[in-house]
Amino acid sequence: MKSIFDNTKFGRFNLKSRIIRSGLWESENESQKNLTPKIFKRYEKFAKNNVGLIVTELISMYSHDRFSDYSHYINYPYFIKEFKQLTDTVHEFDTPIFAQIGFINCNVNGKQMMEVNDLTIEDIRKIQSDYVVAAKKVAFAGFDGIQLNVGNNYYLSRVMDPFENQRQDNYGGNTYNRVRMVIEIIKLIKQTTDLHVHCRVNLYQDENDSLEICKILAENGADSLQITKFLSPQYFRKGQSNENMLVDFASKVADSVQVPVVLGGGWSEMGSIQDLLNRTGIGFLSMYRSFVHDPCFLTKWKKDGHGQSKCRTCNNCYWKKSSVCLIEGNETY
Repeated sequence: MKSIFDNTKFGRFNLKSRIIRSGLWESENESQKNLTPKIFKRYEKFAKNNVGLIVTELISMYSHDRFSDYSHYINYPYFIKEFKQLTDTVHEFDTPIFAQIGFINCNVNGKQMMEVNDLTIEDIRKIQSDYVVAAKKVAFAGFDGIQLNVGNNYYLSRVMDPFENQRQDNYGGNTYNRVRMVIEIIKLIKQTTDLHVHCRVNLYQDENDSLEICKILAENGADSLQITKFLSPQYFRKGQSNENMLVDFASKVADSVQVPVVLGGGWSEMGSIQDLLNRTGIGFLSMYRSFVHDPCFLTKWKKDGHGQSKCRTCNNCYWKKSSVCLIEGNETY
């Protein structure tokens, strides 16, 4: 019987729990986007309070991207130095940490706001080489893995989208071709680093195609998958809740691949999570807002044997592009 607080394997890593802290925004940056003492303290709390794995807030691939004002930047001059201090802090508590990398707008080779179908092969190679450089920086900074954000309407999720990608070359058409650009990135990262490659991927409108995408990623180097929902309401099926859609799909993925599968979504109650773990093949859940409200809540859950996050799901942490809760928790574990 699976438990939230199992000591379990995630690829080559030993985790203290099945809960993965997922990041989103880090808008507490000072003017030069360096890590503040408050951010170091927050990550220390995550690491020593029974989280299994930490995924950072978004680290932007490119400046002047849609969310770059609210995120760290891979080409910040002191990125390696400062994030090495952060990863060292987390590793003191035997907790692995992955860097989340992604971009929304495609501005490469002197071109602006390029659509998927307008990318030249030269543009594709530029994006792929930029990911390799980013991965090397992530490795030098002491991260254990890299999360490729190829979901949630980030640019590479649109490359894999059968409705948006109408290319007629080897990067469009059938499912494999639409995933080709991402699996080439994965293979290049694994050729040049020892990083665990974790892919955050959508459930698209076509469930069979989405499942095939996940299989292709897992068969071509992705070490783990996180399943997330697409943002557009047009992708949700009539008569079925978004939550149930995501659970059903993630369970099918877990039964179809040989790598760890993480379910994303608004789970916040220990009993419901335990039930989910034991009625499906899903092995891990990611949480964001609960950690914003209280980075120490898992320690209380483990002590009491039950619990529910006090997060009110007001979403101000999302809309304000911040990892700060307006109603902060009081736990001091």
